[in-house]
Amino acid sequence: MEKNIEKLKLNEELIKLLKKNKINKIKQLSNKTKAQLKEIGIQNYQISEIEIKLQLEGFDLKGNH
Repeated sequence: MEKNIEKLKLNEELIKLLKKNKINKIKQLSNKTKAQLKEIGIQNYQISEIEIKLQLEGFDLKGNH
């Protein structure tokens, strides 16, 4: 079962922005690149937070290895 992005415990503003852009699951988020996240209005410091939280769940952003 795919996990919802709420499981990452990101701040509420970030969760709302992701959901507004139809990113509801951790897998959907991990398939995005940093550039794609910037395009939807996510700041660099927020991308860093996302990367850390994804890594704690065993995921990473697309293009990061």
